[in-house]
Amino acid sequence: MKTYQFNILAMCTVVLLLMACKKDNASREALPEGRVTFDLPATTDVVTRSLDIKNVSLLSMEMKATLQGSTSPDVHYVTFAPDTTKIVDYRLKYGSAALLLPTNTYLYYKSTVAIPAGSNLSEAAVLNLSFQTALRPLSTYVLPLTITSVDGKPQDPVTRRVVYYVFKTGEALYVDHTGYTPTATASSTSGSNVASRAIDANTGGTYWASATTVTLPQWVSVDYGREFSFSGLDYFFPTAVTPAMGGYTTSAKVETSSNGTTWTDRGTYAIDVNNAAKKHTINFPALATGRYVRFTVLASTPYISGTATFSIAFVGGIVLRN
Repeated sequence: MKTYQFNILAMCTVVLLLMACKKDNASREALPEGRVTFDLPATTDVVTRSLDIKNVSLLSMEMKATLQGSTSPDVHYVTFAPDTTKIVDYRLKYGSAALLLPTNTYLYYKSTVAIPAGSNLSEAAVLNLSFQTALRPLSTYVLPLTITSVDGKPQDPVTRRVVYYVFKTGEALYVDHTGYTPTATASSTSGSNVASRAIDANTGGTYWASATTVTLPQWVSVDYGREFSFSGLDYFFPTAVTPAMGGYTTSAKVETSSNGTTWTDRGTYAIDVNNAAKKHTINFPALATGRYVRFTVLASTPYISGTATFSIAFVGGIVLRN
Protein backbone atom coordinates (compact mmCIF):
# COMPACT_ATOMS: atom_id res chain seq x y z
CA MET A 1 0.00 0.00 0.00
CA LYS A 2 2.84 2.39 0.87
CA THR A 3 4.54 1.67 -2.46
CA TYR A 4 1.31 2.45 -4.34
CA GLN A 5 0.91 5.74 -2.47
CA PHE A 6 4.53 6.67 -3.21
CA ASN A 7 4.07 6.00 -6.95
CA ILE A 8 0.92 8.17 -7.04
CA LEU A 9 2.82 10.98 -5.26
CA ALA A 10 5.73 10.74 -7.72
CA MET A 11 3.39 10.88 -10.71
CA CYS A 12 1.63 13.94 -9.31
CA THR A 13 4.97 15.66 -8.79
CA VAL A 14 6.00 15.02 -12.40
CA VAL A 15 2.67 16.34 -13.68
CA LEU A 16 3.00 19.50 -11.58
CA LEU A 17 6.54 20.10 -12.89
CA LEU A 18 5.42 19.67 -16.49
CA MET A 19 2.55 22.07 -15.93
CA ALA A 20 4.94 24.59 -14.38
CA CYS A 21 7.32 24.31 -17.35
CA LYS A 22 4.48 24.80 -19.83
CA LYS A 23 3.25 27.81 -17.87
CA ASP A 24 6.80 29.25 -17.80
CA ASN A 25 7.19 28.82 -21.58
CA ALA A 26 3.79 30.32 -22.20
CA SER A 27 4.45 33.37 -20.02
CA ARG A 28 8.00 34.04 -21.30
CA GLU A 29 8.30 37.03 -23.62
CA ALA A 30 8.41 35.82 -27.22
CA LEU A 31 11.44 37.22 -29.02
CA PRO A 32 11.10 37.99 -32.74
CA GLU A 33 13.47 36.38 -35.24
CA GLY A 34 16.84 38.12 -35.35
CA ARG A 35 16.56 39.99 -32.04
CA VAL A 36 19.18 37.66 -30.54
CA THR A 37 22.51 37.67 -32.34
CA PHE A 38 26.25 37.23 -31.79
CA ASP A 39 27.90 39.67 -29.40
CA LEU A 40 30.03 41.09 -32.19
CA PRO A 41 29.89 44.27 -34.27
CA ALA A 42 27.22 44.04 -36.96
CA THR A 43 29.85 44.32 -39.69
CA THR A 44 31.94 41.45 -38.32
CA ASP A 45 31.38 38.02 -39.80
CA VAL A 46 34.92 36.63 -39.43
CA VAL A 47 36.84 35.86 -36.23
CA THR A 48 40.44 34.80 -36.94
CA ARG A 49 42.85 32.95 -34.68
CA SER A 50 46.31 31.46 -35.21
CA LEU A 51 46.50 27.75 -34.42
CA ASP A 52 49.64 25.93 -33.29
CA ILE A 53 49.56 22.42 -34.78
CA LYS A 54 52.91 21.20 -33.46
CA ASN A 55 51.44 19.65 -30.33
CA VAL A 56 48.08 18.33 -29.19
CA SER A 57 46.53 20.72 -26.68
CA LEU A 58 43.07 21.75 -25.52
CA LEU A 59 42.04 25.17 -26.79
CA SER A 60 38.81 26.72 -25.52
CA MET A 61 36.97 29.50 -27.34
CA GLU A 62 34.11 31.48 -25.86
CA MET A 63 31.27 33.26 -27.66
CA LYS A 64 28.28 35.17 -26.35
CA ALA A 65 24.87 36.21 -27.62
CA THR A 66 23.33 39.63 -27.20
CA LEU A 67 19.70 40.70 -26.95
CA GLN A 68 19.22 43.74 -29.15
CA GLY A 69 17.10 46.63 -27.89
CA SER A 70 15.71 46.74 -24.38
CA THR A 71 16.26 44.00 -21.81
CA SER A 72 13.66 41.35 -21.10
CA PRO A 73 12.03 40.59 -17.74
CA ASP A 74 12.47 36.87 -18.56
CA VAL A 75 15.47 34.58 -18.92
CA HIS A 76 16.06 33.42 -22.50
CA TYR A 77 18.03 30.42 -23.74
CA VAL A 78 20.28 30.56 -26.80
CA THR A 79 21.82 27.59 -28.64
CA PHE A 80 24.92 27.89 -30.82
CA ALA A 81 25.87 25.25 -33.41
CA PRO A 82 27.99 24.83 -36.56
CA ASP A 83 26.37 25.15 -39.96
CA THR A 84 28.91 23.41 -42.19
CA THR A 85 26.91 24.12 -45.35
CA LYS A 86 27.97 27.76 -45.07
CA ILE A 87 31.56 26.92 -45.99
CA VAL A 88 30.39 27.36 -49.59
CA ASP A 89 29.46 31.00 -48.89
CA TYR A 90 32.78 31.62 -47.15
CA ARG A 91 34.74 30.29 -50.11
CA LEU A 92 32.79 32.47 -52.53
CA LYS A 93 33.40 35.55 -50.42
CA TYR A 94 36.89 35.06 -49.00
CA GLY A 95 38.74 32.37 -50.94
CA SER A 96 38.22 28.94 -52.44
CA ALA A 97 41.26 27.42 -50.70
CA ALA A 98 39.61 27.47 -47.26
CA LEU A 99 39.12 24.08 -45.61
CA LEU A 100 36.22 23.08 -43.39
CA LEU A 101 37.41 22.39 -39.85
CA PRO A 102 37.09 18.59 -39.34
CA THR A 103 34.42 17.52 -36.85
CA ASN A 104 36.91 15.37 -34.92
CA THR A 105 38.92 18.46 -33.92
CA TYR A 106 36.20 20.33 -32.02
CA LEU A 107 33.38 19.77 -29.53
CA TYR A 108 30.88 22.14 -27.96
CA TYR A 109 31.40 21.78 -24.22
CA LYS A 110 28.60 24.29 -23.61
CA SER A 111 26.39 25.19 -26.57
CA THR A 112 23.20 26.40 -24.85
CA VAL A 113 23.50 29.47 -22.64
CA ALA A 114 21.15 31.83 -20.85
CA ILE A 115 20.55 35.55 -21.23
CA PRO A 116 19.55 36.42 -17.65
CA ALA A 117 16.42 38.43 -17.00
CA GLY A 118 17.18 42.15 -17.08
CA SER A 119 20.38 41.63 -19.11
CA ASN A 120 21.30 41.98 -22.77
CA LEU A 121 24.32 39.65 -22.66
CA SER A 122 24.38 35.87 -22.40
CA GLU A 123 26.70 33.58 -20.54
CA ALA A 124 29.65 32.32 -22.55
CA ALA A 125 29.21 29.32 -24.81
CA VAL A 126 32.37 27.20 -24.90
CA LEU A 127 33.86 25.47 -27.94
CA ASN A 128 36.79 23.13 -27.30
CA LEU A 129 39.38 22.34 -29.97
CA SER A 130 42.00 19.59 -29.95
CA PHE A 131 43.87 17.12 -32.19
CA GLN A 132 45.45 20.07 -34.01
CA THR A 133 48.37 17.92 -35.19
CA ALA A 134 46.01 16.26 -37.68
CA LEU A 135 45.54 19.56 -39.52
CA ARG A 136 47.55 20.65 -42.54
CA PRO A 137 50.32 23.17 -42.00
CA LEU A 138 50.10 26.74 -43.32
CA SER A 139 46.39 26.35 -44.15
CA THR A 140 43.12 28.16 -43.47
CA TYR A 141 40.39 26.21 -41.67
CA VAL A 142 36.88 27.58 -41.20
CA LEU A 143 34.05 26.68 -38.83
CA PRO A 144 30.80 28.53 -39.67
CA LEU A 145 28.74 29.08 -36.51
CA THR A 146 25.14 30.21 -36.08
CA ILE A 147 22.53 30.68 -33.39
CA THR A 148 20.25 27.79 -34.24
CA SER A 149 17.48 28.34 -31.67
CA VAL A 150 16.19 30.80 -29.06
CA ASP A 151 14.07 29.40 -26.24
CA GLY A 152 13.86 26.16 -28.21
CA LYS A 153 12.45 27.90 -31.29
CA PRO A 154 14.55 27.17 -34.41
CA GLN A 155 15.91 30.23 -36.19
CA ASP A 156 15.48 30.51 -39.95
CA PRO A 157 18.55 28.77 -41.51
CA VAL A 158 18.31 31.07 -44.54
CA THR A 159 18.27 34.45 -42.77
CA ARG A 160 20.06 33.76 -39.48
CA ARG A 161 23.47 35.33 -39.01
CA VAL A 162 26.60 33.31 -39.70
CA VAL A 163 29.97 34.04 -38.09
CA TYR A 164 32.99 32.31 -39.56
CA TYR A 165 35.60 31.23 -37.02
CA VAL A 166 38.82 31.04 -39.02
CA PHE A 167 41.94 29.20 -37.89
CA LYS A 168 45.30 29.86 -39.55
CA THR A 169 47.68 26.95 -38.98
CA GLY A 170 51.43 27.39 -38.63
CA GLU A 171 54.28 25.02 -39.36
CA ALA A 172 53.83 21.30 -38.75
CA LEU A 173 55.67 19.63 -35.90
CA TYR A 174 58.07 17.86 -38.27
CA VAL A 175 59.99 19.02 -41.34
CA ASP A 176 58.30 17.95 -44.58
CA HIS A 177 60.61 16.13 -47.02
CA THR A 178 58.08 15.87 -49.84
CA GLY A 179 59.88 15.93 -53.18
CA TYR A 180 63.16 14.72 -51.70
CA THR A 181 64.42 11.23 -50.91
CA PRO A 182 66.67 11.15 -47.83
CA THR A 183 69.50 8.62 -47.81
CA ALA A 184 71.53 7.33 -44.89
CA THR A 185 74.96 5.85 -44.19
CA ALA A 186 76.44 4.51 -40.97
CA SER A 187 79.74 3.83 -39.28
CA SER A 188 78.89 0.11 -39.09
CA THR A 189 75.91 -2.21 -39.48
CA SER A 190 74.56 -5.27 -37.72
CA GLY A 191 73.06 -7.74 -40.22
CA SER A 192 70.02 -6.44 -42.09
CA ASN A 193 69.58 -3.47 -39.76
CA VAL A 194 71.02 -1.03 -42.28
CA ALA A 195 71.23 2.76 -41.99
CA SER A 196 68.16 3.40 -44.20
CA ARG A 197 65.97 1.79 -41.54
CA ALA A 198 66.71 4.76 -39.29
CA ILE A 199 64.82 7.09 -41.63
CA ASP A 200 61.92 4.97 -42.90
CA ALA A 201 58.34 5.61 -41.81
CA ASN A 202 58.35 2.83 -39.20
CA THR A 203 60.08 4.65 -36.32
CA GLY A 204 59.51 1.89 -33.79
CA GLY A 205 59.52 -1.37 -35.74
CA THR A 206 62.56 -1.09 -37.99
CA TYR A 207 65.91 0.31 -36.94
CA TRP A 208 69.60 0.75 -37.63
CA ALA A 209 71.96 -1.13 -35.34
CA SER A 210 75.71 -0.81 -35.21
CA ALA A 211 77.89 -3.91 -35.55
CA THR A 212 78.44 -6.00 -32.42
CA THR A 213 82.11 -6.34 -33.34
CA VAL A 214 82.83 -2.63 -32.70
CA THR A 215 82.43 -0.36 -29.69
CA LEU A 216 80.78 3.00 -29.21
CA PRO A 217 80.74 5.75 -30.38
CA GLN A 218 78.89 4.79 -33.59
CA TRP A 219 76.97 7.09 -35.92
CA VAL A 220 74.32 7.29 -38.61
CA SER A 221 74.41 10.14 -41.14
CA VAL A 222 71.42 11.35 -43.19
CA ASP A 223 71.48 13.32 -46.45
CA TYR A 224 68.10 15.08 -46.80
CA GLY A 225 68.81 16.28 -50.34
CA ARG A 226 68.40 19.97 -49.63
CA GLU A 227 69.37 22.73 -47.21
CA PHE A 228 66.78 23.32 -44.49
CA SER A 229 66.40 24.72 -40.98
CA PHE A 230 65.14 22.83 -37.94
CA SER A 231 64.90 23.39 -34.19
CA GLY A 232 65.77 19.89 -32.99
CA LEU A 233 64.77 16.27 -33.51
CA ASP A 234 62.87 13.34 -32.10
CA TYR A 235 65.02 10.25 -31.62
CA PHE A 236 63.16 6.91 -31.53
CA PHE A 237 64.43 3.67 -30.00
CA PRO A 238 63.29 0.21 -31.25
CA THR A 239 60.16 -1.04 -29.48
CA ALA A 240 61.41 -4.64 -29.65
CA VAL A 241 64.43 -3.92 -27.46
CA THR A 242 63.46 -4.18 -23.79
CA PRO A 243 65.23 -2.73 -20.74
CA ALA A 244 66.25 -6.27 -19.76
CA MET A 245 68.07 -6.64 -23.08
CA GLY A 246 69.82 -3.30 -22.65
CA GLY A 247 71.42 -1.23 -25.38
CA TYR A 248 69.49 1.86 -24.30
CA THR A 249 71.17 5.05 -25.51
CA THR A 250 72.22 7.33 -22.66
CA SER A 251 74.27 9.97 -24.49
CA ALA A 252 74.33 11.25 -28.08
CA LYS A 253 75.82 14.04 -30.18
CA VAL A 254 74.17 15.83 -33.11
CA GLU A 255 76.06 17.50 -35.96
CA THR A 256 74.97 19.23 -39.17
CA SER A 257 76.71 19.92 -42.46
CA SER A 258 76.00 21.67 -45.75
CA ASN A 259 78.38 19.47 -47.77
CA GLY A 260 78.78 16.21 -45.83
CA THR A 261 82.43 17.00 -45.11
CA THR A 262 82.59 19.96 -42.73
CA TRP A 263 80.47 19.44 -39.63
CA THR A 264 79.00 21.82 -37.03
CA ASP A 265 78.53 20.46 -33.52
CA ARG A 266 74.93 21.05 -32.35
CA GLY A 267 75.49 19.67 -28.87
CA THR A 268 75.85 16.55 -26.75
CA TYR A 269 72.70 15.42 -24.95
CA ALA A 270 71.74 13.04 -22.16
CA ILE A 271 69.21 10.59 -23.65
CA ASP A 272 66.31 8.82 -21.94
CA VAL A 273 64.23 6.47 -24.10
CA ASN A 274 63.00 4.30 -21.23
CA ASN A 275 59.39 5.48 -21.66
CA ALA A 276 56.17 4.30 -23.29
CA ALA A 277 56.89 6.10 -26.57
CA LYS A 278 60.55 4.95 -26.68
CA LYS A 279 61.33 8.51 -27.75
CA HIS A 280 63.56 11.38 -26.71
CA THR A 281 63.15 14.97 -27.93
CA ILE A 282 66.27 17.05 -28.48
CA ASN A 283 65.75 20.81 -28.67
CA PHE A 284 68.66 22.89 -29.92
CA PRO A 285 69.57 26.14 -28.16
CA ALA A 286 69.22 27.89 -31.55
CA LEU A 287 67.81 27.08 -34.99
CA ALA A 288 70.14 24.86 -37.04
CA THR A 289 70.61 24.85 -40.81
CA GLY A 290 72.07 22.12 -42.98
CA ARG A 291 71.56 19.41 -45.57
CA TYR A 292 73.19 16.58 -43.60
CA VAL A 293 72.55 15.43 -40.03
CA ARG A 294 74.86 13.07 -38.16
CA PHE A 295 73.58 11.37 -35.02
CA THR A 296 76.30 9.73 -32.91
CA VAL A 297 75.51 7.37 -30.05
CA LEU A 298 78.23 8.04 -27.49
CA ALA A 299 77.13 5.72 -24.70
CA SER A 300 74.44 3.16 -23.94
CA THR A 301 73.60 0.52 -21.37
CA PRO A 302 75.23 -2.90 -22.04
CA TYR A 303 73.35 -4.99 -24.61
CA ILE A 304 72.94 -8.60 -23.51
CA SER A 305 72.42 -11.45 -25.99
CA GLY A 306 72.58 -14.88 -24.39
CA THR A 307 75.83 -14.96 -22.40
CA ALA A 308 77.47 -12.22 -24.48
CA THR A 309 77.46 -8.46 -23.75
CA PHE A 310 77.94 -5.82 -26.45
CA SER A 311 78.43 -2.08 -26.82
CA ILE A 312 75.86 -1.18 -29.48
CA ALA A 313 73.88 1.71 -30.97
CA PHE A 314 70.22 1.56 -31.97
CA VAL A 315 68.27 4.19 -33.95
CA GLY A 316 64.64 3.39 -34.69
CA GLY A 317 64.01 6.78 -36.22
CA ILE A 318 65.22 10.35 -36.54
CA VAL A 319 62.52 12.92 -37.28
CA LEU A 320 63.42 16.62 -37.59
CA ARG A 321 61.34 19.23 -35.79
CA ASN A 322 60.39 22.61 -37.24
